[in-house]
Amino acid sequence: MALKSCHHHGFTVFDVDRSLKFYRDLLGLEVVRISERSDLPAYDRILGFERVKFRVALLRHPVHAFILELIQYVNPPVLTRELRNDFVGSSHVAFEVDDIDAMFRAMQAAGYGAINPPEDVIRNGQRVARAMYALDPDGITVEMFQEFADVMAN
Repeated sequence: MALKSCHHHGFTVFDVDRSLKFYRDLLGLEVVRISERSDLPAYDRILGFERVKFRVALLRHPVHAFILELIQYVNPPVLTRELRNDFVGSSHVAFEVDDIDAMFRAMQAAGYGAINPPEDVIRNGQRVARAMYALDPDGITVEMFQEFADVMAN
């Protein structure tokens, strides 16, 4: 028994359409499909809810096989909670970008926040990357980083 691959990473969001403006329109992920799921007893059992109903958007990177799933629960109603990176079970997705400073400016212009502006990552006295934790419309942490040459050797 072995894992074949990582199929997708998923986030529960408050509003799929609002999240699409961030992940599709700003970050450039492509929509694979947007659908609604309900009245499927298998989903009730898998998810542990009765009469589950949700909207789901699957997005993928236009070049790589990465898939991001955004789920908006209708039933049971979506609940919000404080999102902090130090909570057990916290999750984030990381995207490598070619110009992190331009990405930060684009995010600011579009009205999105960040925990911090881009910061140099120094290891062994060498700048190996610039990184930041951006915030999607629900306050979910999305890491952005720009690697520099020979980073894997460090």
